[in-house]
Amino acid sequence: MKSRIIALGDSIIKGVVLNIEQSGKIHYALADHSIAEQLASSKHMEAVNLGKMGCTIEAGERILDHHLPSIENAEYAILCYGGNDSDYNWRAIAANPQAEHHPKTAIGVFEKTYARIIGKVRAAGITPVVMSLPPMDSAKYYNFLTSVFSSEEKRNVSRWLKGGASAIAAGHELYNDAVKRVAASTDALLVDVSSAFKQSADYLCADGIHINAHGQQIIADLIGKSI
Repeated sequence: MKSRIIALGDSIIKGVVLNIEQSGKIHYALADHSIAEQLASSKHMEAVNLGKMGCTIEAGERILDHHLPSIENAEYAILCYGGNDSDYNWRAIAANPQAEHHPKTAIGVFEKTYARIIGKVRAAGITPVVMSLPPMDSAKYYNFLTSVFSSEEKRNVSRWLKGGASAIAAGHELYNDAVKRVAASTDALLVDVSSAFKQSADYLCADGIHINAHGQQIIADLIGKSI
């Protein structure tokens, strides 16, 4: 009998949170119980978390290929990709805002690779479960990512964004739409995390992108009701 849930994706599925100490020092750490662990516990199953901080869809496919022989007896694979793919090399932008800059993964490549991952998961006898992207707080993210930049670098990033941090969220939403298209085109189960968090930002860490422990519980419960 299959009794495992596999988690594949980025830091959201890995369970990474941003902690701020009383001294003001910040650091990333793993939550006590990730989405996958909470979900598996509620289903009386084992969680195998292959998520990786900073993981893009192409890196995710390589991770899947490496581990596929050992996870074929899993019941579900929770897939969470898109946040890093939609992101940019902000250091490069800060250094040269006049240059042409693109997301880490072109959206066409993102969709084709995601569909291929879903196909590989299915071919292994595992049911794919696709997570849409939790909405980000672009203002918080902008402030966080530019907090280590010089005044000139901050001006460069602002100039490239044409003055508005909301452009970051708009790009993020394009990839969320791509996730939904892939789920629809492959007839994969889509768990609409996006809609669940539309009315509140209480699920976000101070960096505007990572999910706090409360948010991870909400996502685990949402997935649990869908499978």
